[in-house]
Amino acid sequence: MEYQPSAMRVMLLSVLFAWGLVSHAQLRPGMDPAEARDLSALCTTHTFSDLYGDDAAIIPEGYERAYVSPTRGLDNQFQVFRHGEVAIIEIRGSTANALSWMANMYASMIPAAGKIHVQDVAFPYHFADDTAASVHAGYALALSFIADDAVAQVRSQVAQGVRDVIITGHSQGGALALLLRAYLENLPARKLGGTVRFKTYAFAHPMVGNKAFNEEYDRRYRKVGLGSFSILNPEDPVTRMPLRVDEGGFGATELLQSMLFDRENFSVGAAARGAMAQLFAKRLVGLASYMGGSIEKRIASAVGEVRMPPYRATLNYKQMQAAVELEPFAYPLILRDSTILTNDSIMRVEPRGADGVFVNRELYRKAPSFYQHKPYNYHVGIIRRYFPQAYDRLEPKYLPENL
Repeated sequence: MEYQPSAMRVMLLSVLFAWGLVSHAQLRPGMDPAEARDLSALCTTHTFSDLYGDDAAIIPEGYERAYVSPTRGLDNQFQVFRHGEVAIIEIRGSTANALSWMANMYASMIPAAGKIHVQDVAFPYHFADDTAASVHAGYALALSFIADDAVAQVRSQVAQGVRDVIITGHSQGGALALLLRAYLENLPARKLGGTVRFKTYAFAHPMVGNKAFNEEYDRRYRKVGLGSFSILNPEDPVTRMPLRVDEGGFGATELLQSMLFDRENFSVGAAARGAMAQLFAKRLVGLASYMGGSIEKRIASAVGEVRMPPYRATLNYKQMQAAVELEPFAYPLILRDSTILTNDSIMRVEPRGADGVFVNRELYRKAPSFYQHKPYNYHVGIIRRYFPQAYDRLEPKYLPENL
């Protein structure tokens, strides 16, 4: 079916998400599709506000916004929602602001416990007990600007009787959600105003730490208590960022190797590939450290002097364990040129594709590079997987601006 921009716009303006979930006094352990659906909607509020000036249509029924933080640091912001007796902290992802992208690019690794200083104000952080654990410097720095406010908001919710808090975010916001969870879990209960149970849903997030960090996070937060869930689309390029070097230095990851070699047209032995990748990897670590220092100076010009812990001499990032994988998001058939329809000779068909449609794909546009990363597509992807009947009724299935 060919995409009709005007029709989609009309449907978008009339969309209402009336899910009607029953509010529970306490959260249940484990991955809850209804929670994932609602939280992915909350992560899309920024998109709706930016595109349409209003996010009311995407906020699920029963959720009320209680707080919006000031924009701080590297263009970081979070919201607090209430759903019955549950509070939700939703962290905004990357923005068009250059500082926001510097946080992504600042991919040097630092110890998972230490101190960050900004304008002589110390931010002592503790994300993991394991001294071998390392985390993304840019995301740790970004969190330092919102951590105190997040703690204050947790205290405020606890004072109102809340004992269950969900932390969520998309993209950079998902990375910060994971780090904020680890940060809050390692604070004494008295700093939070009482005992709090946390649950995390991180969508479309880049990698935040090394194997030691991930294993401790998995053991302490995913496998016990309410749980923590990374929800990723394997076709989303952001989930494979930043560039990394395998644990132990025995060659680069597939992403790094694909930059070095065209596997279809360049045939070399696996050992040679590994040796070349290892040599390149060492240079990559050095380049990351150099870039880290340069980015740190540029950030300092905007927020004041920044002093980070010493960089680790590695880039051994790992994806979080046991991620929930969504199917790649469908891209609608949009003709590259509407005049093609007048030329019958090229309206041939190909064998039936995975989507069951006979079509000549060369006639239609290809999806933009980051189409698989869009927040609304993650939201629709969750509905498609877990609520197929609701997906069939859902309009729109795509935002025109994402196409």
